[in-house]
Amino acid sequence: MTEPPVVTSLFEAHLTVTDLDRSIAFWRDVVGLPVALEVPERGAAFLWIGGPGEAMLGLWSAGSAPLGSAPMGASLHIALGVSLGDVLRACDALRSAAVAPLSFFGTEATEPSVIGWMPAAAVYFRDPDGHLIEYLAMLDEPPRPESGIVSWSEWPATKPAAKPVRVERYQGARDDLRALFAEAESSERELESYLDAGDVLVARVADRIAGHLQLVEAAAADASEIKNMAVDATHRGRGIGRTLIAAAVDVARDRGHASLVVSTAAADVGALRFYQRSGFRMRAIERDAFTPAAGYAEGERSDGIELRDRVWLDRLTSSDTRTSRACAPPPHAPR
Repeated sequence: MTEPPVVTSLFEAHLTVTDLDRSIAFWRDVVGLPVALEVPERGAAFLWIGGPGEAMLGLWSAGSAPLGSAPMGASLHIALGVSLGDVLRACDALRSAAVAPLSFFGTEATEPSVIGWMPAAAVYFRDPDGHLIEYLAMLDEPPRPESGIVSWSEWPATKPAAKPVRVERYQGARDDLRALFAEAESSERELESYLDAGDVLVARVADRIAGHLQLVEAAAADASEIKNMAVDATHRGRGIGRTLIAAAVDVARDRGHASLVVSTAAADVGALRFYQRSGFRMRAIERDAFTPAAGYAEGERSDGIELRDRVWLDRLTSSDTRTSRACAPPPHAPR
């Protein structure tokens, strides 16, 4: 079966309205969407969301709506993605426009609701035809489904108390960590080639291994390399990855190594963001590193991007944050 297109956003939504001019004024003046096109003879208008060509809202007078639109009397719901700052300001902004801000439960609100399973902050309101509109911003935190739906001021109190993380050298059989290694390595052939190499640090929360980092000798004489690293899905977003990085920096420094290097797929946007936030800088690009010959599936993707090239990054093991010496491995270095 041919792989379907990767859908990354909602481009277009349509609402049926009773008074087109009134609705245009609401969406233009209250919500702030610029009008893209008005078609009076069809009883329709189109407004841009986020800017021309990014996304669009269609408004249709009763009886003129395109096939499949909901009949009048049906309340539809659309969510508009905005920044967290705008969600936090939304209640005041809506009230200033004589529109009642609502909570997730439909009661009048003075602050956003937080949907724990996502997690996201949201403020709701209704347009002149009773359709439910939502301003929504995703939160850069791990999901907390057990928190349910709470107010913005209640959300911090639902955060579970952090359990202490202990990092230590792993002395057990590497096969016992294979599933964790496989989180960061999709090629069984590649994983088998280095599974037993170097040292492995593990992060333990209570007695459970929550993450690992494999440290090996790098191609350069004065550098250590992070060969494989992963954090268990149930423990992500709690700083465990950065704790492992800090421990790896200490080990590399104790070995007399000036730098720590790591490589990841150019397609892995999350990993690139994580390593750069952890003090790494890009050093080199290794093209066509992820091929079927190396055990990677043809057309494999990460974050909707084809898995092809590898990016090498490095950071100093000292507190000096200036650009490190030319310590990264050459682009052809094996991974």
